[in-house]
Amino acid sequence: MLNYLIFFPLIAAFAVLILNRGGVKIFSVGVSLVILVLNGKIFIDYLDGVNFDFKLGSKILNLFNYHIGVDSIALILMLLCSLIIFLSFLFLKIEKRAMVCAIFFLEFAIMGLFSALNALLFYVFWEFSLLPLIYIIGVYGKDFRAGVKFFIYAFAGSILMLVAMIYLAYLNYGLLNIWTFDLEIWKNNVSAASFKEQLFLFAAFFIAFAIKSPLFPFHTWAPKVYANAPVLVSVMLVAFKMAPFGFLRFCLPLFPDASVYFTPLIAALCIVSVIYCALIAFRAKDLRELIAYSSISHIGIMILGIFSFNDLALSGSVFYMFAHGLVTAALFLMAQSLYERYKTTELNFYHSLASRAPSFAIFFSILVLASVSLPLTLSFVGEFLILLGVAKLNLLYSFLAGFVVILGAVYMLNLFRKIFFMQKEGEIAKFNLHLRETLALIPIVFLIFYLGIAPKIFLDPLQKDAKVLIEIMNLRAVEQNTLDFLSKIGESNAK
Repeated sequence: MLNYLIFFPLIAAFAVLILNRGGVKIFSVGVSLVILVLNGKIFIDYLDGVNFDFKLGSKILNLFNYHIGVDSIALILMLLCSLIIFLSFLFLKIEKRAMVCAIFFLEFAIMGLFSALNALLFYVFWEFSLLPLIYIIGVYGKDFRAGVKFFIYAFAGSILMLVAMIYLAYLNYGLLNIWTFDLEIWKNNVSAASFKEQLFLFAAFFIAFAIKSPLFPFHTWAPKVYANAPVLVSVMLVAFKMAPFGFLRFCLPLFPDASVYFTPLIAALCIVSVIYCALIAFRAKDLRELIAYSSISHIGIMILGIFSFNDLALSGSVFYMFAHGLVTAALFLMAQSLYERYKTTELNFYHSLASRAPSFAIFFSILVLASVSLPLTLSFVGEFLILLGVAKLNLLYSFLAGFVVILGAVYMLNLFRKIFFMQKEGEIAKFNLHLRETLALIPIVFLIFYLGIAPKIFLDPLQKDAKVLIEIMNLRAVEQNTLDFLSKIGESNAK
């Protein structure tokens, strides 16, 4: 079933090219719904104890073996991807076959990336995911230079990651006498890298993932892309948490000593990212720009939770990835809804939308409240767990990261006041949401409150897998300082 989930979007990508223009919308919505249902079935089966692990290869071909498998962390992020693609196809008016083909190819790459248990396979899917994004930016975007900048940043990080993978395979060859890129083999054996080697390898992976996240100061490509790319690219970039997942897949289990060593620096970058980008979001003049900087700000707290090394913060981070991807993608879709009607997303243009577009105002207000982590919304659950877990690591980190809540409320509520209730000269035409837009927004609102009230369906398996990840870190650590540090956090977590 996992192979079906990976390759079905690839088949759909080629199939859409032979359709006539009128059938593209129905085909894209129908196929993406089938993929979403299949993804949901796999997640339910996983909760029932089914083990999804598939390996194709031999000892001779260990270097190139096809090995896939998932845990709850990967499955929840895959579920987010398939959900957002389905809702985007439903919400947007898409008639271009090439764009739909690119999105299905992107979904194929993303599903493969989250499932890959071979480092080379992960890298191949990572690179494949760049191709459709760059194509859409270059062909349908406002400025192709945004796509060039995105490619340069992403490819530079990818090269660092590839070099680190090859060197890590070489180190494992010296230990095991076999060439392999299998992540399970790497994780289940004693660390082949010395402490100094861990530092350099960790840095290569971290830079690659920090660029793609994006995390300050590697974020400078993102605003230009968000501003000039079609909305589908913006939606996919915020929904597909490939880079944060990479920290969990590679950095923590493979380089536990380096992860602990760099924690103060990473925490500083995350806190600066939270505060700096929130302040820029407050001064933003364009709605898409504001959402973009808001997204980068929230990514800072997400990554800080990952590097807190306790099951509360780790499970909270993955839960928050789902929440952030869902809510921020929906905000980008609603920004596109405004653009389709008024041909601008400049904030100074908008006023009095509460009376001019009441249905739009209702849905947008719910998304704003979820974005600022109002209790009973899913964002609150993730953010609360992260801050609680970070407090067990360092109380000062948690206090400073908590500004994401305060600053987020400031700029989002200020935005809501300006465009919905402020009175200005000039008339804005009335409008109601289309049926397709309403149908796409209803499940988003449902998930915002359902997972905010009953998050156990995600949190229980996430906490279990987070504990497994921490156990791997303890087993692979070679420095006594790392073991003492992890033991201290473990004791704090037990209390």
